[in-house]
Amino acid sequence: MKYKNFLKENFFLFNGIDDKIIDDLLLFEGINIQEYPPGEIMQSSKTHEKIGIIIKGNAIVRSGDDGVIIRKLTTKDVFGVASLYDKQTYLTYVSAVSSCTVITLDRDFVDKCISYNSSIAKNYIVFLAKRISFLNSKINSYTAKNAENKLYSYLLQLPRNNNTVELNVSLSTLSKMIGIGRASLYRAFEKLENNGTIKKIDKLIILNEV
Repeated sequence: MKYKNFLKENFFLFNGIDDKIIDDLLLFEGINIQEYPPGEIMQSSKTHEKIGIIIKGNAIVRSGDDGVIIRKLTTKDVFGVASLYDKQTYLTYVSAVSSCTVITLDRDFVDKCISYNSSIAKNYIVFLAKRISFLNSKINSYTAKNAENKLYSYLLQLPRNNNTVELNVSLSTLSKMIGIGRASLYRAFEKLENNGTIKKIDKLIILNEV
């Protein structure tokens, strides 16, 4: 199938799985390719029984149709994993920022994969554990007492190269993500730099207290 190699290389369920096993799994039904124009909702409370993997394009996850931005998605990012087996109404929305090409995987497909190989079930659990850690960090950010703590809590959750993180969103987007105004965000950066907690070099930020 088209994008077979993309799934082999980028889908978390297939981490460490033998190529022959993956070839067998990809014969199952329930894999589709979908195109979304900018602004279209890719996942909502009515369409959460699929996993999506972005092949091309950018999207955002919001707490509601017009709510707070939870995270940004781009090529190779996955959505819908946590809600796949939960029948409750989900209040998060995934919408395309640019034109998006997405691989969608039905729940039946994921069921068959998990039943086929126990290592795939382990990969699913590991992924969910990482998502829980991410969400805990978001909670810490939103419940922080001041703008500096909110900002620093967010920076701590970013992928690090040694003690350096890259800020891959605009300051305007970041202010919405962590729930503070742009002016407060600028002051928070200034205070964290002045007290030596961080050193900001354009989009690269060195965390001095990790």
